[in-house]
Amino acid sequence: MTQPKLILASSSPFRQKLLKDAGFAFEAISPTGDEKTISGLPPPVLAAKRAEFKGIDVARHLPADRIVIGADQVLGFEGTVFDKATTSEQAKAKLKTLQGKTHHLYSAFCLVKVNASGSLETIHEGMVDIPMVMLRLTDSEISDYVALGEWEGCVGGYRIEGRGRKLFQHVTADQSAIIGLPMPELIKALKLAGVG
Repeated sequence: MTQPKLILASSSPFRQKLLKDAGFAFEAISPTGDEKTISGLPPPVLAAKRAEFKGIDVARHLPADRIVIGADQVLGFEGTVFDKATTSEQAKAKLKTLQGKTHHLYSAFCLVKVNASGSLETIHEGMVDIPMVMLRLTDSEISDYVALGEWEGCVGGYRIEGRGRKLFQHVTADQSAIIGLPMPELIKALKLAGVG
């Protein structure tokens, strides 16, 4: 029996690298729908719903015998959801709010199977809650970091896999979840789905 073909519903080079480094053969397809239409939910629920949305959005265009990974990250701080900054000034404001405090990064995934009939089935979901303890930062430290450009495309205004690591007091979670896919949990789910 052949394995189902694996699809990553993401254009993120970081997510693609995580899957490649783990030895998975896959195709990356970007969702065309707007996950921002899902809003007004607590941060962890929002991450899960958006991951499922992305997986279904890509899966509905595929033939049978495909398993699609939908993934999303949501940053929650004191019950508020942080979206990606679109300007350097917004990035500075986000970092100023987060500095010296703990925020949570919710990294979610959803596996959607395309059945032989063409129907879609959500077969596995996973979520990791990552507490992120940021150092106290001066305005000049924030400005210097933002000038590097690492904030672009990142929900908290930082890139942990780059120089953003220096902004944190400690990070105890698996780095893959912070980068974009909680790999230990995802690998277990993929094995259960017959991919591995």
